[in-house]
Amino acid sequence: MRSGTYRNKKSNRWGALLLLLPLLSACSEVPNPSQKGSLQIDPPPSALEQAMIEGTLSTAMSDGSDMITVYLLDRNGYLAPMSLRVEGDQTSTQATAEKAIHWMTVNNKQADQLPPGFKAILPEGTKLASVSENKAEQTIAVDFATPLPAILASQEQKVLEALVWTLTELPGINKVKLSVAGQPLRSFPASGLPVDQVLTRGVGINLEAEKGVQINRSMAVTLYFSAQSSDGEGYFVPVTRLINRQADIAKAALEQLILGPQNSKLSSVLSKGMSIEQLSQMADTINVSLRDTQRKPEAAVPAEMMEALVLTLTEATDTPQVRVVLNGDDSLVDSDKNSYEYPVTRPTPINVYQR
Repeated sequence: MRSGTYRNKKSNRWGALLLLLPLLSACSEVPNPSQKGSLQIDPPPSALEQAMIEGTLSTAMSDGSDMITVYLLDRNGYLAPMSLRVEGDQTSTQATAEKAIHWMTVNNKQADQLPPGFKAILPEGTKLASVSENKAEQTIAVDFATPLPAILASQEQKVLEALVWTLTELPGINKVKLSVAGQPLRSFPASGLPVDQVLTRGVGINLEAEKGVQINRSMAVTLYFSAQSSDGEGYFVPVTRLINRQADIAKAALEQLILGPQNSKLSSVLSKGMSIEQLSQMADTINVSLRDTQRKPEAAVPAEMMEALVLTLTEATDTPQVRVVLNGDDSLVDSDKNSYEYPVTRPTPINVYQR
């Protein structure tokens, strides 16, 4: 599984994090962010341009397929984004959201269509009443017809994370509202996990805490590590880690990425011999210069390393693109022949699964 092309995506701050911290010890898990950037409005196209645009859209729609990114549970108990190619009408946000929730719901008939070793997180019997979008507020509201079927207390946090992160993958959506039979979902029954009226990626994902961190003096960073599926395919796993509060979130995230995962089921994407030489922001770009004492000059730069670096930095900040220099080389080409001579934006889709 590989990520797709690069795109522009901004991240959101983790305002909801503190609300979930009291549940850390009870659920043995913990919270962080992400928000997409606002789109720049172009002037209306000319008649010729409009015809070309309509022709392109018509061709794309007639193909009858599209990619949907959903968060599924892997064999190690982590949520991971999986981009699935699906058939049908995906021309509206509502239709795409409904399809995504369908793939997130346990269904024996579609289990063999999911990536090997992955399973849906929503319980069988989950039913939707409606899905609506408020474009002005960049919000999607999901109303379930009936209360979610029984979920283990240990899984309720995962369900919430999967819903929020899946729905905020949709273009133009940064916030999520959940309700049941028209009434706001205020908490999950088994664990008492509170649910904000408006949810963002501030709920975090695959939550953990740095050893010795003081909750009331902490902040969260979301890091991208790698894992392998049961058939040997590599994929990215986002992990939100609570760390001691620092002034520079980009530097903090990068330092944690170099430290690597806490769980042996995940793999580091940066070498232990890597250090930060320089890190700065200019306009809409994060500029990072790294030194890797373990890298051989003739060795190709691993594509996985570069993608995880870009994913982590764009998730941690409100900056849409990243420029990378490694050991003084500012014209990097990775093992997949992707060029890093110029700033790159967030890759999309992530973890593409070809059935």
